[in-house]
Amino acid sequence: MYCSVNNTQSVPQHFAEGSNHLCEAVALCQSILARYRRTGSSYSPTELSLLRALRDALPDAPRDAESRKVSQREVSNAFLRSLDTDNGASEEEGMVAFVEKCCDCTMGVKELFHCVNRQLSYALNINGINTFVVNENDQLLLDPVHGVASPLENTTPVGKSSTTRDMYVISNMLYIPIWSNKEFVGAVEVPGGTPSQCITPAITLLLRAVTVTLKNVKAMFAKETAAQEAEAMVGMATRLAHDTLDETVLVQSIINTAKMLTESDRCSIFLVKDDGSLEAHFEDGKVVVMSAGAGIAGYVAQTGKVVNIPNAYEDERFNRAVDKQTGYCTRTILCLPIIYEGTIVAVAQLINKLDRVTESGLRLPRVFGKRDEKLFETFSMFAAASLRNCRINETLMAEKRKSDAILDVVTLLSNTDIRDVDGIVRHVLHGAKKLLNADRSSLFLLDKERNELYSRMADSVAGNEIRFPSGQGIAGTVAASKVGENILDAYADPRFNDSVDRTLGYRTQSILCEPIVLDNEVLAVVQLVNKLDENGSVLSFTTVDQDTFKVFSLFAGISINNSHLLEFAVKAGQEAMALNLQRSNVTMGNQKAGKTTKLAGISKEECDTVLAIDFQGAYDFTSPSFNLFDVRESFGQPLDAAAAVALQLLWNTGLPEKFGCRKETLLNFILQCRRKYRRVPYHNFYHVVDVCQTLHTFLYTGKASDYLTELECYVLLVTALVHDLDHMGVNNSFYLKTDSPLGILSSASGNNSVLEVHHC
Repeated sequence: MYCSVNNTQSVPQHFAEGSNHLCEAVALCQSILARYRRTGSSYSPTELSLLRALRDALPDAPRDAESRKVSQREVSNAFLRSLDTDNGASEEEGMVAFVEKCCDCTMGVKELFHCVNRQLSYALNINGINTFVVNENDQLLLDPVHGVASPLENTTPVGKSSTTRDMYVISNMLYIPIWSNKEFVGAVEVPGGTPSQCITPAITLLLRAVTVTLKNVKAMFAKETAAQEAEAMVGMATRLAHDTLDETVLVQSIINTAKMLTESDRCSIFLVKDDGSLEAHFEDGKVVVMSAGAGIAGYVAQTGKVVNIPNAYEDERFNRAVDKQTGYCTRTILCLPIIYEGTIVAVAQLINKLDRVTESGLRLPRVFGKRDEKLFETFSMFAAASLRNCRINETLMAEKRKSDAILDVVTLLSNTDIRDVDGIVRHVLHGAKKLLNADRSSLFLLDKERNELYSRMADSVAGNEIRFPSGQGIAGTVAASKVGENILDAYADPRFNDSVDRTLGYRTQSILCEPIVLDNEVLAVVQLVNKLDENGSVLSFTTVDQDTFKVFSLFAGISINNSHLLEFAVKAGQEAMALNLQRSNVTMGNQKAGKTTKLAGISKEECDTVLAIDFQGAYDFTSPSFNLFDVRESFGQPLDAAAAVALQLLWNTGLPEKFGCRKETLLNFILQCRRKYRRVPYHNFYHVVDVCQTLHTFLYTGKASDYLTELECYVLLVTALVHDLDHMGVNNSFYLKTDSPLGILSSASGNNSVLEVHHC
């Protein structure tokens, strides 16, 4: 059966000679065919060829009328019918078996394509047939059996099949494009084949089965890839969600993930800042700031469009200088926006799609495709959310740092003596520098009487006071206009005085000059010089810095204003006290003329009058039921009687004598205090003596003295005598609401008890 049937006349010749050899051959063939049917074996291509040749040759044999020959013809015809029956059944069974194998989900892709190649080789009687399937992920035609691939383009013979539906021959190789309706699913490569061999019904039916197989494999590739991508996407999203909120670390994570997802050689992330500039982050950790709209990334950041460049050197936007400096060769570029809620927060630039390496080691160059764009678009949603969260966290942390800095300064200012103007200025300067990360600072107070700015303190100049007119220079202009100025280049501003830089060897670059305003009045001007980043490089101040300083200046303005109010109140208080002393027969000497101030003395008669009063034990001054009004009504000179009560209360404790105070001195003190109390309805000298007696009762009758030292008891009793000294009979809110000098003084010192402390 494996011999070649080339001479079609050999079979009829046996019939003519009347030989029985053919009958024997037929019987042998029938036996073999029966065995094939029992075992389910298929014909080999050689067997099929021989059977076809035999079937074609027998009908042409000569016929005669002899019964013997008729019998032989019947045998031959019966054999031919059996061939037709067996051959048809075998082909049908073979096709069914092939389709069953194509539907076997347990069969691997490589094994399945082995089966397809065998079936095609069997049907066409041609060895070396190869079948390719489309891999849309990589835009390649893959041969799973031999591990080779070809791009879907006209540059290769098999790749050309993706552009046509007609069979074609190149270099004695027949290529059969396989299409499922309008979908290209693969191709068949037939060595030495011709299109005419493939137009038979059997081959057409077989190619239909191959089409379904390739379509299923293509869909399987797509589903497997989609499942892998979904799994990878979930893993990447999980990693991004758990990544640190440090923006630098997060950007590096996005770079690595984007490279892996799109199979890129390099990746850069450009963060879009509030001013439109781009902060480029590279794989090596370098960060470069670019102006808005610069390069391909700048174009994407402004337009939001995806830029896919298959050949970088053919695009005018590509900067070749970078490749020249690094020795790198950029071929393909994919630049995409990272968008969060309609806002572009970053731009990703992917460079050089990695080559496809087949099992045979062949490297196939690839370009970025729609799949990469769609894949990154999905990933960018997670990346954008992570970047947004990171930026929100960064903003919150920055605000916290600002709040902490402001709180620190406010705490320092609140604990600083408002009389210490230099201390207040020092804290304001330190707080401003820390808040905005400036290298140097200076503060100029406004002298309203002279309309001048002056300063005794700055980072660069100390010691001598500096004065200059308001309206002169940068600080003077700010003081006059009440509007801050942000200067990017100091030396480009004609108002800048570079003499200090020359003296100190310093270089001023950026300046932020802001007024400290309270109630629409300029109190001072702060000048900050050279904003620094983490690496010590000089930056420009921003509008955010200006807004932050305005908040800070409110607290600084309150402290400076309180200091000014104190200075004013002290002067006014001194003048008021001088008038009160004159009213109380206190003379004020001219200190500049060398004269001193002294109090009018208490006469001996006044002292003797008080000492002469004898209560004859009628009153228990230490009793809680003691009533001073009874004393006032029983004596003709009630003020003298009240002074005598105070004297006995203090002297009988033994404390004045213990602390070296003579009785005459104590009496003189009590009478001097009596002079300072006004004749007002309540806060008068009687009220003071009553308070002193109450304290005495608490201390000695109530045994409170057991918990205090003798000095503390003595101080309490003396304090009772002076606590309402010079009280003018009105309440404290009167002085506060009328902004009187005493009210301003108390308010500036943080104490609302005006009349209780003004004499201290």
